[in-house]
Amino acid sequence: MAKILTRTSADNFRVMPYNLRVFAVVGLWGNRRKQYRLYAVLLLALVVIVFPKPVRISDRHPFESIVRSVAELIFAALCYLTIIILAIKSEPFRQVIVKLEQTLALFRDKNDQCSQLIVEVNTSIHRFSLRYAKLHLLYVLLFNVAPPVYNYPHYFLQSKLPPANRTVEFMLPLMQDLYGLNVRHNIAHYTISWLSITPFCAFFTLILWYKGSLFMLIRYNTLLYQLVNLLLQQFADEGPGAKLRQKHHRLQRIVELHYRAIECTKLLDSILSLILLIQFVGCLLLLCLILFYVSRNHNLNVINLGVLFSSIFIEMMCFSYLGNQLTEENASISNFAFNCHWYEEPIVIRKYFLRIILQSHRKATITAGKFYNVNIVTFAQLIKTSYTYYMIMKEMF
Repeated sequence: MAKILTRTSADNFRVMPYNLRVFAVVGLWGNRRKQYRLYAVLLLALVVIVFPKPVRISDRHPFESIVRSVAELIFAALCYLTIIILAIKSEPFRQVIVKLEQTLALFRDKNDQCSQLIVEVNTSIHRFSLRYAKLHLLYVLLFNVAPPVYNYPHYFLQSKLPPANRTVEFMLPLMQDLYGLNVRHNIAHYTISWLSITPFCAFFTLILWYKGSLFMLIRYNTLLYQLVNLLLQQFADEGPGAKLRQKHHRLQRIVELHYRAIECTKLLDSILSLILLIQFVGCLLLLCLILFYVSRNHNLNVINLGVLFSSIFIEMMCFSYLGNQLTEENASISNFAFNCHWYEEPIVIRKYFLRIILQSHRKATITAGKFYNVNIVTFAQLIKTSYTYYMIMKEMF
């Protein structure tokens, strides 16, 4: 385990080395023969978590509890669909990582501003990944540890009262009926349920951390556009004194780097397009349902739904912010190109600049199902629409 988590100097020019080593252990990356582990756990999670969930209104399950159950089903569906789509898109996923690593490797043996930028960004991505993992560890503790910490002392306090005065109803990590077990009032049944679902909740947390690798890839792609801008800035600082052959070589390198960045964006969009469309729709419904449940229930059950709300909100915020940053960084390339006074250069140099400017005007974006771009504006619209649907639902029910 220490070897998996150790970060070396060679990792400064690699893409998510620490994450990929962890993913390889559980079958999410690398050797496909190990993927049977992943499929076995997904199947067991269906049996233990998804199938026992109540979806019909009854005396035992009033409308609010069904709202919570549906919200949890949507959350699980987002995790399942992400894994399924990434399994289908495993080849583009591998290609984008290979392309990014090949591009970063070009700067490995150089001690210049570009290599320093790569090290800085890669270090910040590594730190973010560790913080993101710690955040999800906190989710596991809140989601699975908080309920028994409350339930067991409460049960033993109630057991000292006369039977007629006992009002024990356990706080559940998940809204479900585990194959006929009385998980709300029987301490033995509750314990069986809690021990059954906790490993799978931890597994879903690992999937959420795996989804985080997707917006880390967006950040790596943005880094390529930053390198293009930095190289253009260095070209402008050289001034007119540089030799034509040197200029030709430097611009050829910049054009190739920009083309690789655009290729990576297209690959990322092919991977993320359907995932983000499902994510946006699921997030819209999930936020609406969670707001409705929290407004009707003022007990400790809202802690677990608060964890789901926080998780999906942070995910969408990261995708939107990084998608916005990617688009802006590519758009700024044309401004850096104009600052090079390319129109004063010989025709052979101008042709390179025209290619760079034309490529930067082709908007580099991450989309949700090709319907709309993923950025801060669409994220704000998502939150606004979720709140609108919540208000409609509140008035109707």
